[in-house]
Amino acid sequence: MSEQNDMEKLAKDIWEVIGRYFKNKSDKNDVLIIAAVLLKTSIELYTLSLKENSDIERLITEEVVPAIPKLRDNMKRMVKPPTIH
Repeated sequence: MSEQNDMEKLAKDIWEVIGRYFKNKSDKNDVLIIAAVLLKTSIELYTLSLKENSDIERLITEEVVPAIPKLRDNMKRMVKPPTIH
């Protein structure tokens, strides 16, 4: 299996877990809680591979921040986005 396929499968698995969490939730704060947990976990994972804080900061500022508009557009096109009341 290619790295791209692995990433797509992992993303699908993560969305399934998030979907199960949303089944019993309806508050916008739940989205923020999930996002905070995933962001913290991501940074923790980066610390395993990237030894310098500056490498993590560069990744976030040079790669992640510029990708936000595209990611937002992708979320708008989701087939079944979570319902937030």
